[in-house]
Amino acid sequence: EPGGPVEESFFKEFLAEVSAMLKAAMPLDAVYIANHGAMAATHSDDPDGELYETVRTIIGPDAPLVVTIDLHANISERMVDCADVIVSYRTNPHVDRAERAVEAADRMHDLLNGRRFDKTFLRLPITAPTVRLLTGYDGTYATAIRAAESAMAEDDGIASASVVGSFVFADLPKNGMAILAYGDRNAGERLADRLARDIWAGREDFLVRLTPLDEAVRLAVAAGQSADAPKVCLADVADNPGGGGSGNTTDILLGLLEADAQNACLGLFRDAELAAACHEAGVGARFTATFNKSTATPYAKTFEREVEVLSLTDGWVVGRRGARAGRRVKLGPSAAIRVGGVTVVLSSRRMQLYDPAYLEQHGLDVAGFGTIVVKSRGHFRAGFDIFFDKDRIFEVDAAGLTSPVLERFPFKSLPRPVYPLDLDTEWQSPFPDV
Repeated sequence: EPGGPVEESFFKEFLAEVSAMLKAAMPLDAVYIANHGAMAATHSDDPDGELYETVRTIIGPDAPLVVTIDLHANISERMVDCADVIVSYRTNPHVDRAERAVEAADRMHDLLNGRRFDKTFLRLPITAPTVRLLTGYDGTYATAIRAAESAMAEDDGIASASVVGSFVFADLPKNGMAILAYGDRNAGERLADRLARDIWAGREDFLVRLTPLDEAVRLAVAAGQSADAPKVCLADVADNPGGGGSGNTTDILLGLLEADAQNACLGLFRDAELAAACHEAGVGARFTATFNKSTATPYAKTFEREVEVLSLTDGWVVGRRGARAGRRVKLGPSAAIRVGGVTVVLSSRRMQLYDPAYLEQHGLDVAGFGTIVVKSRGHFRAGFDIFFDKDRIFEVDAAGLTSPVLERFPFKSLPRPVYPLDLDTEWQSPFPDV
């Protein structure tokens, strides 16, 4: 899971290893890079571009270089210049990675057969909160991606088109929603212009709408009062380990405990020290547990409660739905504990709750709970959609490192003005005559 910037010496060591392997393998017909695309480093605002440039320098100007990136990448001019084609995911939650690899292979096949693509790159002054970049529902961003897909299918001049949402917490000058089009230059510029104008016109869709914490707690209390009460899913979007969150903030958990909410389940709560204490105590043990004993932060309070150990696992689990389906994941020594009316699933490693299997490994019946609290921004939606319709999922306004309320953070390097941080941001298309 992501964290802070990559330390310079480690990144240089990585580049040296990549360079040595590439040089040893030369001559190469082509190179494929599969990376996230939103890296930050202590020495550079564009380590992804540095990687691409390193590869390009070694393989020369003519060997095809094709890249797949995450939908939340931050695109620089250097990345675009060095790669022949960059293909972004088109689903959020990300469930199309295999399809994008096939698309990249098709473009590689074109390049190896002598075809070359004009590149169109446009970056908008928009750094949308990631909760507003979901593609499974109607919205400005999802509509733009569907329009890009339609253009690829209908226009022979468009070989590849991506609408890249950006990752605001990287806090880089190259942050910003980006449009990439490959094929015929005129067709690419027309498409980029049309997509950008539509996105800009619908930019108010990127404003955040969250459920206040006290209201979320009331929903959970009501859901636990009767088996017939409507079930709710509370998304702790401010503590998403997939976006750099710590996985151990306490606003929602303490709110549920203080309100005496019943039949609720929260996961994953990262506390390796408490998980180890549960393993030492054993299943069925009851003891006074200290949460965040050594890992307290302004967002993650230390507190004590009586707990009962329900289940213990080694933390190895295979996802069964959505973004982690079929993938073996290491959560570290894990435990399910009962704290009042709340079941908390502890992990030792920082990992967002992608998949119901992460709870089910403890013998928990997800459908049997009145409330499920997920420490995740959005990927959980592809795993838990069988349990909750979208109108029963509430994104909670709690404290944490990944709060979508961007005004709470002291950004230093974002291009300013940028929407929605600066509501008076202005933009004009760079292709006024297409």
